[in-house]
Amino acid sequence: MKKIIVMFFILSFSTYAFAEGLQTLIKVGKDMAEMSKVLDDETKNFENVKRAIDKGILKPGKPKSFIRQEYGSPVVEFPKEAHSKETWVYKPASSSFFEGVKIYLIFDDNGNLKETKIVNLEKQPK
Repeated sequence: MKKIIVMFFILSFSTYAFAEGLQTLIKVGKDMAEMSKVLDDETKNFENVKRAIDKGILKPGKPKSFIRQEYGSPVVEFPKEAHSKETWVYKPASSSFFEGVKIYLIFDDNGNLKETKIVNLEKQPK
């Protein structure tokens, strides 16, 4: 009888552990799908901004609200500081903050685009 009770507890515990593991895998899968969407959006927004700059559509004078609506949110927004201008950064998912291509949009005190900079920091050899 003891063996049956022990086997019952082992079976119950292993079923619970399996269910917990399965739930964890499902959550990780959902998290990875969400992360992939964020990275895809990041790259899409970068490409839209770059294309608009290349075609001369995105130029000084455009308001922040127009840029965000037309091209999506930047990856990073640096607020206006005492001696600097508000700056937005767009980058593709393949770039890090230290390497690769980035677009900087710099705004004047009225919230209109003042300047665009495209910067490509080459990968350093290891």
